[in-house]
Amino acid sequence: MSDPTTAREAIALVAGDDFTEFPFAEGPLTGDGPLGWPGYSAAHARASARTGETESVVCGTGGIGGVRAVLISFEFGFLGGSLGERTGARAAAAHAQARARRLPVVVLPATGGSRMHEGMRALLQLQLLAGESALTRAAGLPQVAVLRDPTTGGGWATLGAGSDVVLGLPGAQVGFAGSRVRPPDADPAAYTAEAQLAHGHIDAIVAPDALRDTLGRWLSLLTRPAEGPAAPPRALGDPGTP
Repeated sequence: MSDPTTAREAIALVAGDDFTEFPFAEGPLTGDGPLGWPGYSAAHARASARTGETESVVCGTGGIGGVRAVLISFEFGFLGGSLGERTGARAAAAHAQARARRLPVVVLPATGGSRMHEGMRALLQLQLLAGESALTRAAGLPQVAVLRDPTTGGGWATLGAGSDVVLGLPGAQVGFAGSRVRPPDADPAAYTAEAQLAHGHIDAIVAPDALRDTLGRWLSLLTRPAEGPAAPPRALGDPGTP
């Protein structure tokens, strides 16, 4: 099975047809966005026509291995999956829905980071989403990220590294520095999911055809009701009782 390249392919890979999208009612972008960046509205419209999406993220609920979860999936074909104010608002609303419905969150990022057309307003979305993630964690709800190609910039720092369990697709480009801003002599292999695994930044590399089952197992374990307090760990060097 090939790697998912669109937001909806990624959703289908993990949830099949069991997906209900959240409705978002934004109108067409006008006035070249919050900063009046020349040509932004036209670029936004072209991205929408090319991908069939109205923003760089698709959110909703889906069933994975018998567990209902909130899915936040990024569309890299829409302005590089970048995070603008509308992207942040959608992802924040998805987290709020997860807390209201007591559902885990699965993030499927494929993003180059903040949207340059919105300047500091876009960078503020990283703080917004980090805050939403913290609220979801405080509510006792698990968060799992599946890093797609590429996951770079603030998207990796917040959506990826901020999750409780971080999985990566084989060969996915993962790192804070995207390919256009790395030192010219940088080793490309250092910016892969495999390198992040070797350095302890992610938990596992999962092939696409195993992803649904793997996610289902993680979600089942993370959402299983507690059976009482765990016994304290033994001291180091104490063999304990058989």
